[in-house]
Amino acid sequence: MLPKRYPIDGSEGYPRTTPMKLIVCGFPRTGTMSTMTPLPPSLHLNPMLGFNRTHHMIHVVMDPEGCEMAEWTRALDAKNRGDSGSFTKRDWDRLLGDCQACIDYPSALFAADLAQLYPDAKVVMVNRDPDKWYESVSETVAAIHTRPGLVRKAQRLWCWLLSARTREGAAFWRAIGVAEGNYNHFTEKDKAIAFMLRTYDECRAVVDEHRRIEWSVQDGWEPLCRHLGVDVPLVQDPVTGNMVTAPFPRINDRAMFQQNVERGAARMLAEANEVLFGLLGRGAVLGAVGYGAWTLWKMAAAARR
Repeated sequence: MLPKRYPIDGSEGYPRTTPMKLIVCGFPRTGTMSTMTPLPPSLHLNPMLGFNRTHHMIHVVMDPEGCEMAEWTRALDAKNRGDSGSFTKRDWDRLLGDCQACIDYPSALFAADLAQLYPDAKVVMVNRDPDKWYESVSETVAAIHTRPGLVRKAQRLWCWLLSARTREGAAFWRAIGVAEGNYNHFTEKDKAIAFMLRTYDECRAVVDEHRRIEWSVQDGWEPLCRHLGVDVPLVQDPVTGNMVTAPFPRINDRAMFQQNVERGAARMLAEANEVLFGLLGRGAVLGAVGYGAWTLWKMAAAARR
């Protein structure tokens, strides 16, 4: 989360506190959450692969201040204008200065840029069969953002009217849509897959083969750890007591994704209601003050008669 003492307009830099070690070119629904889970201390007290913090979309949507979303929107807008250079390395250091790795959206949209800005970082291409990827996105991310039900639409309108953070979120997702080419995911499957493959190829084009690895979650720990130069993580077998290779995490399936979406919607609705109650409270105070002033004026007028 961005510290409040740094202005969101990027007018000051954010000194990098840790080196960027890993850039993952991995789109949502390619296993990014499972890949990330062993990495950040926010999820595991003892990070299995030794990374300080791994940036993921979850950090953007869960940022209570909404600062990350606004800053990523600024980066996306620069990219969409064809002016990526206006979002400088100083800006990236500010945004990702405490991260040693980044994965998933929105950073995956900048994988080629980040790989060039941080030439010492290793790169992992998280691959998945394009047709299976498309099917998974269709039932999760795309369904949430492009095919909401009537109740969800009403909730979004309510939140948009009352919550500035919801409006910032709408701007953020619009910017992502522009970056993707504003294709219709459900009627333009070929464009969706082509955009994914093109983004991956753009990253490959700027990263030497010795610096990157082609990998999927089915490959497990060994090739990933070998590429990163770290030991395969071990856990104690509860039966034998021996140290064995840790099972690779399999999380954020479609059911868990839906649960996270519902929690996020509930949080935004609660925030909008809190704004409403605050407005009602201020309105009641102003009304009481006005009524009191009117009553005093009436009493003064009566005394003068």
